Amino acid sequence: MGSRRTLLAIAAIATSLAVVTAGCSGSSKPKPAANGGTQTTTSAGASPTDTAAAAFLAAWQSGDYTKAGALTDLPDKAGPRLKSVMESLAPKSIVLKLGSQMNAPSSAGSATGSASGSGSATPGAPSSPATPNPLNNAVHYDFSVTDTFEDGLTWSYNSTMAVLPPTGNNPALVHWASAVINPQLSGASNLKAVPPSVPVADRNGVPLSGKDHPSIATLLTKLAVSKPQNGAQASLQIQFVDNNTGLQIPGSNSIQLGAPNTTSGLQLGSTFDAKIQTAAETALQAYPNSGMVVIKPSTGEILAIATNNKNNTKMAYAATRAPGSTFKTVTSTALMLGGMQLTDPADCTATAKVGTEVYHNDEGLKDGFTGANLLLAYEKSCNTSFVNATIGHNLALDSLSKTVHDYYGLNQPWDMGIGQATYCTPGNLQVPPADTHSLLAASAFGQGKTTMCPLTMASIAATVATGQFHQPVLIPGFQGPAKAQPLPANVDQNLQTMMRGVITDGTATSLQNISPTLGAKTGSAEPNATDPTDSWMIAMDPQHDIAVSALVLNGGFGNAAAGPAIAAMMKNAGLS
Repeated sequence: MGSRRTLLAIAAIATSLAVVTAGCSGSSKPKPAANGGTQTTTSAGASPTDTAAAAFLAAWQSGDYTKAGALTDLPDKAGPRLKSVMESLAPKSIVLKLGSQMNAPSSAGSATGSASGSGSATPGAPSSPATPNPLNNAVHYDFSVTDTFEDGLTWSYNSTMAVLPPTGNNPALVHWASAVINPQLSGASNLKAVPPSVPVADRNGVPLSGKDHPSIATLLTKLAVSKPQNGAQASLQIQFVDNNTGLQIPGSNSIQLGAPNTTSGLQLGSTFDAKIQTAAETALQAYPNSGMVVIKPSTGEILAIATNNKNNTKMAYAATRAPGSTFKTVTSTALMLGGMQLTDPADCTATAKVGTEVYHNDEGLKDGFTGANLLLAYEKSCNTSFVNATIGHNLALDSLSKTVHDYYGLNQPWDMGIGQATYCTPGNLQVPPADTHSLLAASAFGQGKTTMCPLTMASIAATVATGQFHQPVLIPGFQGPAKAQPLPANVDQNLQTMMRGVITDGTATSLQNISPTLGAKTGSAEPNATDPTDSWMIAMDPQHDIAVSALVLNGGFGNAAAGPAIAAMMKNAGLS
C-alpha cells in the first residue's frame, strides 16, 4: 500500500485477530458458519483499536452491514454504503482477514483518506492548528479481501482502514470512507461483476436488438450477460461503475477474472419469436399506454413482450394494475375447487352488498339478469354473480390467494433467466389474503388489492391452456423456481369451456372467427375513482399452443381495445 509496515508488538495478537472464514450468499447475506455463526477471536492483550478493527471486519463479512456501520464514525452512511456496494458486486462468498498494524504518519494521509459528507475518500490534507486532525491519533491496519463468485472465480486484494482510539465515553471506531471497501472506490462509484456480453437471438436464430425492439431492450441487455452458453470458460470483469447510471466510469480499469475474450462467436438463443414480437409491437401501435405478453403454454417460454408506453417501456411485465374481470378465471377456479358446477346458480343481481360495501355491474348489466349460473356469469362477466357466489359458498378469506399460489404459480418469486423477482406487485404478493369479506368480494372480480400485468395474466391463460403452470422463461430449457400443482382435469376442462364461451356467446366478440379453439376473458378495471377504465383481455388457444394477455391503460371495456389488439397480433403472426 506504499507504507512501511510493522508487526504488532505481540505477534500472537495479529494471528488471533484474523477473522474466521464465513460465507456470504449472492445477496450478500451471511451463510451460517459450521459452528453456528461467524467467529472473531482476540487475545487477552488486544487493544481497543485491535478489537474494533476485527469486529468491523466480522460484521462486514457476515453481511450485518448495520452492525458494521455502527462500528464506524459515520454509522448512518457506512452501513447503507457497504450494503449497496456488496449487493451490487454480489459475490457468492467473502473472506476478510485482518493483517498487521501500519506505522503510517497521519499527516501524509492514508489509503482511506478523510471522509467527506458523502463518505467518499479524499486525499489527506494538513489540519489547521486550531482544528486537530482526528486521524493524528488513529491506528492504521491493513487487511485482505477475497470475493468468490460463481464457477470458483475469485478476486483478492488488500485494503486499509484507520481506527480512531477511544475518547471519553466513545469507543474505538473505524474511520469511514468508501475506500475502506476498496482503495480505488470513491463515494460516487460502485462495484459490479460483469459477465461477458453475447449477442442475443430469437428461438430461430434471428438476431435481436434493443434498437429494433425497444420494449425488450432492458431484457436483452440482461440476457446478453447471462451465463455464457456452449461450455464457454468462466469469465467476469470487475468494473467501477457510476452510482447513478450503473455504467462503467470512463477511464477506469476493469479487473479480469478468469479467461478473457471467451464469448467470441457465441450467441445466446432466447425464447423470443421475432415474428410474434414484431406482430405484438405492431398491434399495439394504435393503443397508447399498452402492453402485451405472448407465452407458449406447453413450456412457459415467452414468445413476445411488447409495450407501447413512452414513460414505462417495462409496462408489459412491470405494471401493477387491477386485472378486473379477467381475474374471474381465478375466482371460478376457487369456486370449482370448492365443488361448484358450471350449471349451479350464480345470481346476477343489480347490486350485491357485503358489509357496508355495495358492488355494481358494468353499464351493460346494471340491472343484472335472471337465471344466471356460473357459466353464464363468466361469459357475460357479471360482477355481482361472483360476489354472490364467493360469499354464498363461504370461500375462505385466503382462498383466492392460495389458489393463485397453488395452481397458477403466483404469490412467489419467478426467475425467467435474469434473476429472481416478484412481478406485477408493489410487494411480494399479487393477491394478498383478504382481511375482510368485503375485500374478498372486491377481489372476486379483480379489484381490491389484487395487482397484475400482462405477464402474469398471460401465464394464467397459459395454465388454463394446458392444465399445468409452467413458469415463464426467457431462455430455452431454463427452469425457474416457481412451482404449482396441476389443475384438476374437470376444473381445467370447465375453464376452457368457459373461455371459449366468452368468444362464442359472451363479451369477447373481437376474437370471433380467429380460431375454433381460441378462448378468452374480457376485463374492465377501475384504477381509481377518477381515471377511465383499463381495458384487459386474456386469451389462450391449445391448438396453436399460444396464450396472450393485453392491457390498455384507460382503454375502456376489454373488448374495445385489448381484444382488438390481441386479434391484430394473432392475424399479423399467422395464428388465425
